[in-house]
Amino acid sequence: MFIVILLILPFMSSSCQKDKEQSPTVLSTDSLFTLSSSAVENGLLLDAYKCEPKVNGVENSIPLSWINAPATANAFAITMVHYPNPADSIHLNSYLLLWGIDKSVSAIPFGEADKGPWFMGPNKDTVAISYTSPCSPSSGAHKYIITIYALSATPPDLPVKSSMDVTYGVLMKALSTVTIIDKATLVFNNVTP
Repeated sequence: MFIVILLILPFMSSSCQKDKEQSPTVLSTDSLFTLSSSAVENGLLLDAYKCEPKVNGVENSIPLSWINAPATANAFAITMVHYPNPADSIHLNSYLLLWGIDKSVSAIPFGEADKGPWFMGPNKDTVAISYTSPCSPSSGAHKYIITIYALSATPPDLPVKSSMDVTYGVLMKALSTVTIIDKATLVFNNVTP
């Protein structure tokens, strides 16, 4: 019996090696739902995207793209927030609120957040339906968090038009009424001298 095992082990070993050579290697990171922006490099917002000028009260939005969204997602929503006081994880400013993004969309080009077939909430100052670009008057690094939510559906209680009434709190409450299949986050700093 001991001899039989010795004879079988080399055969099994070469068989396993052959199967291994024929099987493609799949990296686990290939399937990660990932959000990125060409405006962010090494975790920092590039100068060209800071303090966007307002034209008719609207600022050009940051370019965004995403890959490997869950196949079961039927819609997306996007938020961009900043906590003015890093020690306070409750009070935040929202810079971008989008919902009703179709599952076929995988990018929002620079300056196009308010032009797509989706819906937008108010800017940081709640004075217009718009994106707010990072432009802190105080020096130091200011952290911003952009999150894309892959959803089972667009929440039915959200309006099917852009609205000043859809604040960050309203949007997050609405998202809790559908399944968030997955989410991806992009975190970056805006450094002010």
